[in-house]
Amino acid sequence: MTTPPSPDPPEGGRPSREEPDRRVRERRGTWRDQPRGVACAVIGAFMILTAAAFVFAVVAVVMAMR
Repeated sequence: MTTPPSPDPPEGGRPSREEPDRRVRERRGTWRDQPRGVACAVIGAFMILTAAAFVFAVVAVVMAMR
């Protein structure tokens, strides 16, 4: 047995998602709006850690050869 369709709109009278989404974007922005400095810091940290790992590997190989 099925229930008859409701005469209410499918959203149930709730406001659309566009308005709250627009307000959040105005207040906080999106990830694309973040400063490039964050990306530079991440890339720089990766480069430093990679260089340190390379130096550690070279030192380990040299010590193993002795």
